[in-house]
Order: sequence, then C-alpha cells, then structure tokens
Amino acid sequence: MMIVRVAAAALLSIMVFEVPVAATEVTVLDGSGTTNPSKFFWEVNSLFEARAKPPVRVTYRAVGSGTGQYEFIGTDNGFLPYSQDFGSGDIPIGASDYKALKDAGHEIIHYPFQMGAMSIFHNVPGMPKSGAGALNLTACVLAKIFKREIKTWDHSEIKALNPKLSVPAGQDIKVYHRVEGSSTTGGVTTYLHAACPSVWTATLVGSTITWPTDTYEAYGSGGMSSKLASTPYSIGYIDSGHGHADGLTEIALENKAGTYRTSLEAGAAGIAAAATEAIAASVMPTSPLADFSTVSLHNMGGADTWPIVAISYVYLRKNLTSLGDRACLLKAFLEYIISDEGQALLPAYDAVGVPNEVKSIANTALNSLVMPACTAWSFEGSSTMAGTGQSDHVISLKRRDYAEYDRGQLKARTVEYKENAKIQALEATIAQLTQQLAELKQKESSHETTEDKGKDNNNALGVAAIAMATPALAVSVAAMLVTLRIMNMASAARAGGGAGAQMIGSPQVAGTPVSAGVPPLDDDTAKGSAQEI
Repeated sequence: MMIVRVAAAALLSIMVFEVPVAATEVTVLDGSGTTNPSKFFWEVNSLFEARAKPPVRVTYRAVGSGTGQYEFIGTDNGFLPYSQDFGSGDIPIGASDYKALKDAGHEIIHYPFQMGAMSIFHNVPGMPKSGAGALNLTACVLAKIFKREIKTWDHSEIKALNPKLSVPAGQDIKVYHRVEGSSTTGGVTTYLHAACPSVWTATLVGSTITWPTDTYEAYGSGGMSSKLASTPYSIGYIDSGHGHADGLTEIALENKAGTYRTSLEAGAAGIAAAATEAIAASVMPTSPLADFSTVSLHNMGGADTWPIVAISYVYLRKNLTSLGDRACLLKAFLEYIISDEGQALLPAYDAVGVPNEVKSIANTALNSLVMPACTAWSFEGSSTMAGTGQSDHVISLKRRDYAEYDRGQLKARTVEYKENAKIQALEATIAQLTQQLAELKQKESSHETTEDKGKDNNNALGVAAIAMATPALAVSVAAMLVTLRIMNMASAARAGGGAGAQMIGSPQVAGTPVSAGVPPLDDDTAKGSAQEI
C-alpha cells in the first residue's frame, strides 16, 4: 500500500511539473515600403517594443515605394497584401490601381504623416551655402540648364538673376542626374513641368527620363552628393537634408509667389505650407478614402512656400477585421506617428512634421477604420497613471529597455561633442584674432615716419576689421553655449521621461493620444520595382 502511495505521489508531482505554462503571446505587426521614413519607423518600432505590455514586435522592411505599393495592392495575389499589415510610399496609389482595388471590394486609405524637401545644389566656388548672396535661379532657367540649352555659368540669363556672379568666361556647367529609378528625379521633373511647362514638357516627367548625352550620371543619393562636392562648377539635385548634411551649396529657387528662397530659409514652416496650400487649392483631398493619384505638392502658392516637396503616406485597407489583434496595435502605431511626440522625432531624420490640416486628414482616417473585436492600446505619458499604467495593452513612457535608454544618452553625448568642437574652434579663432589685433596695434604705435603713413592706414583698417570681428565671434560662442545648455536640458528631460517630456496620452483620459500641433528623402522607383537610397 505504501509503495502505491509513493508511486501515486511521484506520478502526481511529474504531472504537476509537466503542465505547460501558457506563453505570453507576442503581437507582431509588419510593414514595408519607402526607404525615406525607415529610420523613423525603426525608432518608433523600438520604442513600442520597449514600452508595450504585453510584448509586441513591429517590423518595417525598407524596399522602396514601388515595392511597398506592389505588396500592398496585391494585383497578382487576388488584390490581397503579401503578408503585409501596412505599406508606405512617397507617391500616391495610381488611379488604375485605386480603381482596381475598389472594384475588388477593397476601400483603401492614404494616411499622410511626414514631409520632406528636395533641393538643387551646385559647386560654384566662393558662393555661400545658403542665405544672402546665394545663387538665384528660376524654374525656367534651371530647366534650360538641365536640358543643356544653357551650357555656361556666365550665360546672360543666369547673370541677369545674379549680377554679382563672378565665374571664368565660358565656364561649362556640369549637369549631374540620377540613373535608374529615383523618386527625387520624379519630384524635380514634376516641379520643373509644373513651374515651367513651356520648357520642361510632360514627356520629361518621371522617375527615369532621357537626359542629354553631355550630362553626367550619379548613382544614388550618396553618389550625387559625392559628385557635386568633388566637381567644381557642377549642378544636381538631392534631398535637402542629405545635401546640407554633406555641406553642399544650395540654389535659391523662385517659388510661385516670386520669392527666392533656399530650403533652409523656407524651413519646416515653408515645407509644411506646401500641403496647406494644396488642401486649400483642392489639389489634395480632405478625405483619406479619396483618389490621391493626382496629388502633387510641387510649385504650390504662398510667399515662403518651398516649391519641391514630397509627402509620405501609410497605405491602409479601411477594413482591418482580418488582422485581429494586430489591428489595434496598428491603430496605436498610426496614432503615435502623428502625435506631438512622434512628429518631434522626424527632424532627426531630415523630415518635417505635417501641418494641422493634414493631421485632420489622418485623424479622419483613424475614425474611418473598420476594426475587429480587439483590445485598444492606451498610452501612459510623463504623468504616472497609478494602477492602470501597469495594466495590459498600455504603451508606457515609464517602461523602457536599457538599449533604448543608452541610445538616447549616446545621441545627447554626440550633440554635446559636436557643439563643444564648434565652440573650441571659435575660441581658437578669437584667440588668433586677439593676437593679430595686439600685433597690429603695436605696429601702429611704432610707425612714426611720414613714409609709413600708407602702411599705418592699412594697419588701421586691419585693426578695425579684427576689432569688429572679435566681438561677433564672442557673441557666436555665447549663443552656442546657451544653445548647448538648452539642448542638454531637453535631452535630459527626454531621456529621463521627466515633466518636460511630452508624451501622447492623457493622464486624465487613458488611451487618448494628443494629436495637435507639429528638418535623405527616399529615392524609390515607380510602382513595380525597388530602389534604395
């Protein structure tokens, strides 16, 4: 009897220990498309994976707008996506694909979330990179340069716009263009046709066009930047952020209102204004369910509007019921990327947040989604939601992983290092100027003969110039120190999740993200092929 009891107890213990413990299910969300917002998406993905409870995984495959559309539309897959929960692109879905999807019973949504500028850069020696004294060009003069109808920098039409331009007589303009498919080529050629159709005809619009034989090829954004930087008297196009990051010199383009601006001068407000103007002119629909195929933000009105602007979309099916729990995670992802916190991440990736008029379209899209029976995610921001913040389906700013925290610290240290290096360089220049000033004053006081009066005058001019330059540099150093201090405070607040950080979600109403408010573009091919930067 004892043996039976021992055996039974042993069997029971085995059964107890062999009962499987249910694993926490990870909700996985997958997207693919344009390379333009890929780094932004990857940061958001990391934040969600660190902050979400229960665990989630979000992936984004950067393959270009064309492939993103192909995998979203699913023409060869019964108009069903290829294992893709959302697509993304810098070009809208074409009219024929939009109609085909609708005929197949699929209403689709364009969800706009970021904007970016494309610019024209050159390498005429001695010109400022931006601002006063920048090289001015109209769309028609630029079109003639790209068509090789204007071949030299001293051409009368260029000199008329830039009377102080000093270049060697007959200096050839070396025109660089992208090869293979490029959405930047598409954007620039669309702008030229919109702003100067008499010179740049519709046959010259597209991601790939036939260029004159005496122009030069550049492969990718990096190749274009390298060619422009190393080739004096060259000209080409690239996304604004990439060009400025590489120290290229920008051309001031004339916009539709007749204002000459570089993209740096236009700034985020001038770039965002293109969308505001497009909505006001009914160029961009206010319904996310409408046909966006003709939307173009090129050559829009407005005194300070930048004329070559791209807008990026997330492509969605209106009916998300087939996604199950993934649908609620997707909706939270969409809420985040147009929230104040999400939009604030964009300038680090050379992109600009969308204006309120565009956010309204995005919010309409969120309200239009047909959702399955899934648990909605809520957000805990900088204000602690005691109790509810620890519940399931909460994305909490208070919940982080060390890798994400350490990356934030590294960013802050990198900014501090760069700013300190600039300050040290300015301080060294001030010290050098101070020394030169002292030497000139000493020479001035030692010159007593009539023969040295001419030299004295030159010395006096030098003293005056250095005396004026030194305070200006000192002010620059002081301004940079103040800026560095502010940036460090902001970085500390963001890294620590303190009261200074703004996080979507309201401590009073859990799960209601704040969505009010608001600096290298993608180089994708047209639909059906992929092109990375």
